[in-house]
Amino acid sequence: MAPVRGDYATWDKRVRARLIDQIPSYLGLTIFCVGYVILIVQLARSDGLSFDFEGAAVAMIIGLGVMLASLGWVAYNRWLIAGRTGQSLGKRAMKIRLIGADTNAPIGARNAFLRDLVHILDALTIVGYLWPLWDHKRQTFADQIMKTVVISETVNIPIS
Repeated sequence: MAPVRGDYATWDKRVRARLIDQIPSYLGLTIFCVGYVILIVQLARSDGLSFDFEGAAVAMIIGLGVMLASLGWVAYNRWLIAGRTGQSLGKRAMKIRLIGADTNAPIGARNAFLRDLVHILDALTIVGYLWPLWDHKRQTFADQIMKTVVISETVNIPIS
């Protein structure tokens, strides 16, 4: 068993990093929901036979488009870049890094993608996302399965 490190990222930094990474998805979902609410309100105010739904439909289509585009952002940011460097935009902003627990190196795009798929287990159980609050390595279920850890960045100042 590998020794326990002292630089595991805190749960709140991990959550903030994920929120930053998901901003495009949240934006698309918000636009879609606004369009949906407008549609429901217009339907409730109508006689049920005819109502003006174009504005609501446009908002919903734009929202869906943003959500689909955000999937491209996730692929680039969370899988390609974070897989190669250990840092997505959110992780970079929070000064944390995803690495292999055994290798201390970035996990690669394929494993970053697989880790996000395994996060479905964390989402289904909910407790998986909370697990880092009491785990000695601050790992989610996905981290444990994929053998990854998220660490805080240390500042290395070269001595000249």
